[in-house]
Amino acid sequence: MVIAWKAWAFFKRDLLVDLSYKVTFAFQALDIMVGIGAFYFLARLMGAATFQRYQPFPFILIGVAVNAYMTTSMVCFAQAIKGNQPMGTLKAALATPTSPVAFVLLSSVYPFFRSAVEAGLYLLGGVLLGLPLARVNVPAVVVVFVLSVLAFSSIGILSATFTVVFKRGDPLLWLFGSLSWLLGGVFYPLDVLPRFLQYAAKLLPITHALEGMRAAMLGAASVADLFPQLVVLALFGLVGLPLSLLGFCLGVRWARVTGTLSHF
Repeated sequence: MVIAWKAWAFFKRDLLVDLSYKVTFAFQALDIMVGIGAFYFLARLMGAATFQRYQPFPFILIGVAVNAYMTTSMVCFAQAIKGNQPMGTLKAALATPTSPVAFVLLSSVYPFFRSAVEAGLYLLGGVLLGLPLARVNVPAVVVVFVLSVLAFSSIGILSATFTVVFKRGDPLLWLFGSLSWLLGGVFYPLDVLPRFLQYAAKLLPITHALEGMRAAMLGAASVADLFPQLVVLALFGLVGLPLSLLGFCLGVRWARVTGTLSHF
């Protein structure tokens, strides 16, 4: 009950901050819709044979949507640290019974909600432009989404640890973000990459998230059909997440000892 109240408090705080910038909020929604239109017309120039037998527009749209919530999962934790350090609220919050783990996880509640809304906007825009939903396997989509968010969050919390210790998380986010764009298959299938880069792509969680999400949404793949992708995402999330949380706790402890917790 206490944790639910704290989650609501974090959610309400971030929601009110977001709603205070109504124009920015509206322009971000407009940006998504304009982007969907651009991808739709771009896809009309391409042949389906290039996209692993998927139609170009659904292939690209799902790639962009997954990349969007991957980005949220990776940046929201570091942003929570950066946003609370200058005002001193980070140090104050961690002086309460709220543990470092609870603080960093609860700070992600609203960003994850917002990323889900944005994914819904991508889906709505896609449907209006002809995205087929007849073959969507909803349970498989949900499982892929949850496991991929856990996998991406492990990287995001590690970035937050860098922010606490070194006051910077950008190099880590830049590395994973850039490699995901280049190798993950957001805009094109892995088949177009050289063989050695295809092997490198398998080391990124977004590769498996995209394979699973496209198969579940466009190919009616079941949870059992996606077992290889789900196993990899589970390893990234269920192994990487505890390790990144442990690293975050150690980073906060180090910052407390050195007196740099409120530095930025």
